[in-house]
Amino acid sequence: MKKMTKLIDKIKPDVLRALERSAKINYSSSYRYMITSLESVGKYRDLTIDQIDTLLIYLPDELHPSGRTDFYYGDYILQKQYQV
Repeated sequence: MKKMTKLIDKIKPDVLRALERSAKINYSSSYRYMITSLESVGKYRDLTIDQIDTLLIYLPDELHPSGRTDFYYGDYILQKQYQV
């Protein structure tokens, strides 16, 4: 049986570091929510709008999507090999 790759394993390391810096200490509940969200699904498209919105709140502007397609497919947070 093939093990499902979790979304968190596909996320760029600098995105995870940015979330840790911006939210882990001062917004620990939100940080746990974001990490749990990324661990609970296999694809970016499986995240809810609320989960994506929470993620964007804590990411610095330079890590935000650079357009509609970037936002739609999650390329702004995914490692190169997982981008569309």
